[in-house]
Amino acid sequence: MNFRFNPYAGIMEDDIEKILVPKFDVNQLISRINESDSLAVEFLGRKGRGKTTHLIYLQKQMPDCPIFFLDKNSSFAEIINNKANIVFIDSIHHLSVVERLRLFRDKEIVIYTTHWSRKIECLLAGKTNLSIKFRGINEEVLLEILNKRIELATIDYNKQEVITLKEVNLLIKKYGDNYRGIINHLYQNYQ
Repeated sequence: MNFRFNPYAGIMEDDIEKILVPKFDVNQLISRINESDSLAVEFLGRKGRGKTTHLIYLQKQMPDCPIFFLDKNSSFAEIINNKANIVFIDSIHHLSVVERLRLFRDKEIVIYTTHWSRKIECLLAGKTNLSIKFRGINEEVLLEILNKRIELATIDYNKQEVITLKEVNLLIKKYGDNYRGIINHLYQNYQ
């Protein structure tokens, strides 16, 4: 096969929809968000399970809503002073408890990624909490994702499966539900 790039390299934000198999009904979630005036949606799970990818995907469906990618140097003022009523936050743990409580109180809808549930903080802020858990792995879904990545990277893709179900089962046996671990392993093999 002729590849334009390593199929397991990082994916551009605009290409996420081409490879993602959503863990939830996107249209149903968007309807719930649009019908609510007070909601916190948390994408909950360990590192490498697809939370950020799904957050970006969902935000792309709601492009008028800002997304903030937080790290230890992020500014809370930038988020809280933004006029949007719906905000997307990646890695909400970089905010202090006081900042998170204010965020949940001041913004109508907060959609965020987290390793630990913020349900109690939402309760304290008077915010309804919807938790979408990112754990477990489905071999058919993983096979579909991996082959979609190959299709995206291939110059003349002919719709044949390059990764087999047997190979997927071996990857799951070694890495469990750690999608990032699987992708990193495959990236090294295709390098």
